[in-house]
Amino acid sequence: MASAPGGDPVLAACKDKLKHFRLKELKDVLYKIGLSKHGKKQELVDKIVAILSDQQDQASKIDGLPNRLMVGKETVVKIVEDTFRKMREPANAVSASGNQNELGYSVMPMKNPDDSAQLDIKVRCPCGNSMATGSMIQCDHPRCSVWQHIDCVIIPEKTADTAPQELPSSFYCEMCRVSRADPFWVTINHPLLPVSVAPSNIMADGSYTVQYIEKTFPLSRANREMLQKAEYDIQVWCILLDDKVPFRMHWPLHSDMQINGIPVRVVSRQATQPLGANGRDDGLMLTQFLKEGPNKIVLSRSDSRAFCLGVRIAKRRSLEEVLNLVPKEQDGEKFDDALSRVRRCVGGGTEADNADSDSDIEVVADSVSVNLRCPMTGSRIKVAGRFKPCVHMGCFDLEAFVELNQRSRKWQCPICLKNYSLENLIIDPYFNRITSLIKSCGDDISEIDVKPDGSWRAKGGAELKDLMQWHLPDGTLCMSTASVLMSGNDDDDFAGDRSGGTSSLSGQPRSVRPKSVLAVESDSD
Repeated sequence: MASAPGGDPVLAACKDKLKHFRLKELKDVLYKIGLSKHGKKQELVDKIVAILSDQQDQASKIDGLPNRLMVGKETVVKIVEDTFRKMREPANAVSASGNQNELGYSVMPMKNPDDSAQLDIKVRCPCGNSMATGSMIQCDHPRCSVWQHIDCVIIPEKTADTAPQELPSSFYCEMCRVSRADPFWVTINHPLLPVSVAPSNIMADGSYTVQYIEKTFPLSRANREMLQKAEYDIQVWCILLDDKVPFRMHWPLHSDMQINGIPVRVVSRQATQPLGANGRDDGLMLTQFLKEGPNKIVLSRSDSRAFCLGVRIAKRRSLEEVLNLVPKEQDGEKFDDALSRVRRCVGGGTEADNADSDSDIEVVADSVSVNLRCPMTGSRIKVAGRFKPCVHMGCFDLEAFVELNQRSRKWQCPICLKNYSLENLIIDPYFNRITSLIKSCGDDISEIDVKPDGSWRAKGGAELKDLMQWHLPDGTLCMSTASVLMSGNDDDDFAGDRSGGTSSLSGQPRSVRPKSVLAVESDSD
């Protein structure tokens, strides 16, 4: 971040405010300024600071925009101050709901507890306090939008730095996190609302004390009768508040539980073994241990971290029901966006595009060979699935992936290994058009050549006919190529196209030197 020239107090004040901004606020400021909202958080901050520092040439260079689109420093200062004020004032953030929806503000310190604005605020916090006191943060799920106390749900990192606590770019309450953890179970109700599980105390020898939490919840006759149906169950769940994998269940170390006095094993892993990034804990099914009326659970643990625990009644979803939650191909992603990703990965891009991009190993040829087999099953992909935030072009078989996660509950991209949730799962419109066109071919037909412009052709025997000719990205036959082929030219005319690198939708390309490079070497001899 640029330093304040000459100790400019206005710039220093704005930079201090920008430290509190999340991506939502930074993008809103850039939108009002007229600059691109794309980039990492620090890049967005740098764009704003460049203008505040009277470095408009630098800001234009950063954003690739002409100077005439830039606004004055005073205007930017006012935008930053207004954004900061609206972010911190509940009256504007809550009562002016139209502005809240448009700008996406979701953090504020609340005013006096008697403030009438609180009547419009839905507060549900694990601490049990339903009053909007202190700094609050709102769940990003549009159908939830509850407010919680920041001090209760955001665990600060233990560092020597005294800088203000940085809030996450997105925040979901514990109920929404549990719902996303396993979409094969849909929550019906919560007999026990989420409660905080405090960290254990440190003893003189460095170990942690065993602490207990005891809770009682009712089970009505109607709910008891509901639980007699096979598709329903009642579950006690637990999550780690600051889990780096937010959408999973996670029990404390040394967890033991009693249900109405009956000891029940909580996790299958060793009591002293932490849950790794690829691990998943289960919720504990309680139906067989419960009775109509009051029921008591007691959790003992010895862990220095903060958790949250609750009880929910849930209904099992079938595989078909979960697959139906994935957006239709036309609703998940625009075809042009998918095509741009393929062009970037095949045709090359800058290092700043993203470390997950395939481009750095696929720029070596006029075309690349892409394997259409699923990285999990080894069979040719039927419906091309992917996680929308992923920047690589790799795909997997959608149905096979969802079926696998019915057991593993990882919702982890098998290519880049990043963790997501079902809500991020889409059908890739570019590759799905291709797999749809070759679905009637034998399973041995599983590779295509792809050019940097996104045009493609299948690789295989003569029985493929038109599929062996170049197609435009949308799947229509490229008539210019077809005309050349029909005029009698042999396949050697396209040797340069076939000499590309080999990639796969599992994200494991093999680089091959292109024929154009060999031709240059030949000339030098």
